[in-house]
Amino acid sequence: MRAVLKTRPSPGFDIVSDHPDRPLTAGEVRVAVGAVSVCGTDREAYEYGPAVVELGLRLPIVAGHECAGTIVEVAPDVARLQVGDRVAVETHVACHDCHQCRIGNAHNCLRMELVGLTIDGAFAERIVLPAATCFALPDDVSLETGALMEPAGSAMHAIQRCGNDLLGANVLISGAGPIGLAALQIALARGAAQVFVVEPNAHRGRVAHRLGATVLPPDDALVETCRDLTGEAGGVDVVLECSGVPAALESGLEVVRREGSVVSVGLMNRPISLSTTRHLISRGITLKGSFGRRIWESWTELGSLVASGQVDLSRLISHRLELEEIETAIDLLGGDSCKVVLYPGGVPAPAGPRRLSSVLGG
Repeated sequence: MRAVLKTRPSPGFDIVSDHPDRPLTAGEVRVAVGAVSVCGTDREAYEYGPAVVELGLRLPIVAGHECAGTIVEVAPDVARLQVGDRVAVETHVACHDCHQCRIGNAHNCLRMELVGLTIDGAFAERIVLPAATCFALPDDVSLETGALMEPAGSAMHAIQRCGNDLLGANVLISGAGPIGLAALQIALARGAAQVFVVEPNAHRGRVAHRLGATVLPPDDALVETCRDLTGEAGGVDVVLECSGVPAALESGLEVVRREGSVVSVGLMNRPISLSTTRHLISRGITLKGSFGRRIWESWTELGSLVASGQVDLSRLISHRLELEEIETAIDLLGGDSCKVVLYPGGVPAPAGPRRLSSVLGG
């Protein structure tokens, strides 16, 4: 089958047409990949960056992970799923036996495998996965939307972890990438009164504005601006740091109100400066990290929001490309793009132009 491989500890991918399909083992299913989106982790894998080395990247491996597709084969012992089922994929593959799994934290399994990094991924025509990683899609949710549920689920989990009722709340999101834009939609669906998005890229800022955000520049006036906009509260109720920029998390600790919550989502490449006494103790701020999606609470709530139309993940798609255009997709991540989706079976005709910009209304 056609597949995109990471084979060597240096920049680049290899595109092959003869990658073998491996046989199923107990508890597994084979999924024909209908759509797979490209994210920053895939770019890190392409470049062989330090983040993927730290995450345990194994070579050689089929890259890619944010996917949805149709089951074409099931192992004899799999009863919950059948051929023809349409599924999205939880990419944190848990052992379901360690202490974290047993206490309900399978998303942070002690023996976790990662699709596209430690086990073969979804930049291919087909992928073999444990049936336990598959989330059945509602009938009216497309495969390309299903492929975006993995990154949007990270936004869902972060909001669930913040511990605040968002009804009437003021929320600030750092970064208008796909996770930040999904968090924006989810926060509004949960009843947030105002959502501020801090984003330096003008294109992504326009997208956030169209989705209902008040867009703020990441300048020296940010703290003062947020205090003015939130009145007597003196800051926002919740900060979701989705950019991975250390300075953004430091700013988030300043713009949140006393007794507010800050959730760190974006992966960072250096430590930050934190005054424990001033931020956490005297101001009573709650600082949490959020990793992946809670299995299956994040998926279930997000699925309901998507199925009801309260969250429209298709609005995050800026480009639709063929599988072999992976290098173009990687290049697009550094420019005026949002979600780039690849189609191993070919870009479907209803998608229109090959580089359809749904976020721009084109």
